[in-house]
Amino acid sequence: MTDPLERWPETVPADLTQPAHTVAAARRLGQIVTVVDPVRFSGGADDFAVLRLLGAAMQAGVRIDWTLVSAAPNGLDDIVHLPPPAHAMGSIGKATQARWRERHQAGLCCYRHGPDFVAIKDNRRPRASFRATLDEPHATLFRTLAAASRVAELTSDELRLLTELRDNGLAFIDGVHFLLSPYRVRTFPIPCTTC
Repeated sequence: MTDPLERWPETVPADLTQPAHTVAAARRLGQIVTVVDPVRFSGGADDFAVLRLLGAAMQAGVRIDWTLVSAAPNGLDDIVHLPPPAHAMGSIGKATQARWRERHQAGLCCYRHGPDFVAIKDNRRPRASFRATLDEPHATLFRTLAAASRVAELTSDELRLLTELRDNGLAFIDGVHFLLSPYRVRTFPIPCTTC
């Protein structure tokens, strides 16, 4: 008889090049995603890969085990809605982890969509909370942006919406890559009336 942990490992190692695949595997197996190497946010493309993985995990309701060794990129306000680090190294990493855990909760910055609309909620900054409902054609443009990651692939209308989202703190752009801040709510760990 084989050991069940050989078939179902305790954790699924994160593949930063395929965050959706990694999270889907963990969800299917009922396991935790583990980022093997400590994360050091440095302002490069790797930051987008880590943030994309954190967003995918939050969206799917999958636990993620990762270690932080630096401060948060662009300040903690922008990413406090994503899963906080399970571990931290160094005084800066530990201080960031403590603040992140204190402020994190489900549903801080999310979106949901239905036929012909996308509803966005952003409560990461309590004194500047934001809610919006995008109707067509903007709802379709938003869904396209949520599935893409490279600026060069965008149409002029998509780029215009992405710029507006960035100006409202709802997207990160580094010139080559982009990432929407809100994650999609697929299950409701929070009352559905709050989204």
